[in-house]
Amino acid sequence: MPERISNVFIRIMLGIYMLLLGLGVFLGTFGKLESPSYILALVLAGGLFLCLWLLWPRLGRAMEMLQLPGAFVTGLVLSLFCLLLNLAWVLFFQIEPTVDFQTFYETARAIALEERVDMLYLGLFPHILGYSTFLGLMMRLFGQFPLLAPLLNVALTLISGLCIYALCLRWINLKAAAAAFFLWSICPSKLMYNSMVMSEPLYTCLILLALLLMSLALDGRSRPCLRLLAALPLGLGCGALLLAVNVTRPVALILIVAFCLWILFLRGRDFLKLKSWLVLALFALSMFAAWSRCGYYWDRWEYLHIFEKTSDIPAYNIYVGLNMDSLGSYSEEDMDTLMNYRYQGTALSAQEDMLEEVKERLSSGEINFPKLFAAKLAKLIGNDEGGAFYAQAELSHLAFSLSSALSNVFYYYLVLLSLFGAAMLFRRPVYSTAYMAPLYSIGLILAHLIVEVSGRYKYSLIPMFIIVAAFALKAPEPPPAAHNSKA
Repeated sequence: MPERISNVFIRIMLGIYMLLLGLGVFLGTFGKLESPSYILALVLAGGLFLCLWLLWPRLGRAMEMLQLPGAFVTGLVLSLFCLLLNLAWVLFFQIEPTVDFQTFYETARAIALEERVDMLYLGLFPHILGYSTFLGLMMRLFGQFPLLAPLLNVALTLISGLCIYALCLRWINLKAAAAAFFLWSICPSKLMYNSMVMSEPLYTCLILLALLLMSLALDGRSRPCLRLLAALPLGLGCGALLLAVNVTRPVALILIVAFCLWILFLRGRDFLKLKSWLVLALFALSMFAAWSRCGYYWDRWEYLHIFEKTSDIPAYNIYVGLNMDSLGSYSEEDMDTLMNYRYQGTALSAQEDMLEEVKERLSSGEINFPKLFAAKLAKLIGNDEGGAFYAQAELSHLAFSLSSALSNVFYYYLVLLSLFGAAMLFRRPVYSTAYMAPLYSIGLILAHLIVEVSGRYKYSLIPMFIIVAAFALKAPEPPPAAHNSKA
């Protein structure tokens, strides 16, 4: 009975995941007929996907014959490929930090030199301090030079790739894990972003590490006593990682909600197993204990740099997210409103004043919610040319166009493959923490329908799409249509 109930909830969740991805891409392509390049990129990606679909029976037999050298050697080869490709890119393509990226760099530099940081701005957006602290500490260790942040991004990209590989090894099989690692390594937008001073590579890597610890603790089939022993240190590590995610980008709450939903609805027959609940309880308690304790120390570190209490409610981000003129994207006018309040009081009072502005905007009757949500979904999920967009000052017109096109073709192909992987899970549910990937994706997408949206905010979704896509390669068998033709 629990298995049947879990299957219902699993399929509802996967249905929502597929709906959001499919609708987002549709709105970002057919909803922008004035820019036919998006439709062309989707057609090219669809053609590539269709070719692989038609060739799947032969590919399935080829994959059966293909013998990889083992998980360790395969992982080593793919790690070298990922490292060399991403390293070559940041050495070849370098870009000066501007706007938000400049803020990260200057704050990190101040931390490295133990100078006073810009408290006025950091008090409003304390998550800037998270990444800047990491980069500042690295500056102390290795010195200040222009390539430091890009090289750190390459290292974080490699660690993220290894996490994707390890997770897919646990949840699927070696060939699917190798394909997932390869897809992550060659992702064009991620290559472009690696040249920039940005927090996305860091918090994405931390999220993947946290998912790996969850899987190690809760997906194991070892003896209960060993799982109980491992649950405590793994839970402590996971809690510390989630706190690190939250101070770098406040999205950890989405992971915690996803974790709770998985516990209650998606575990199948494990729901009735007492030993499973004991492991889960120990892991969860130690995770929240580590979160609380690490949070205490972080609050002290934050106060030492900002010297005031910050708000836990992102009122400004919600205010911008409800802006019909900018359709939920950054608004200079909204920023001026925030800064006017900031000059008049503290960071906390400024966010409280912005919360009143949110209530006023909600009650104005001027918000067309269907239009706003459609525009924001298209902005977030509709394409993946953000890397080219932020680098366009360093690119020729032709290079910008080619980079955007290549990024979008890859992205649309990945979304199609991820939809296929979700359909495979819909057809044959599994019972593991693998569902944290689509759950996190749904949570982040829905959150950005409320708060400020930008194309680069889906950076941490790309690994989730890849993980779900890897389930399309779970078994080297032809698609159902091929079975029917043989029958």
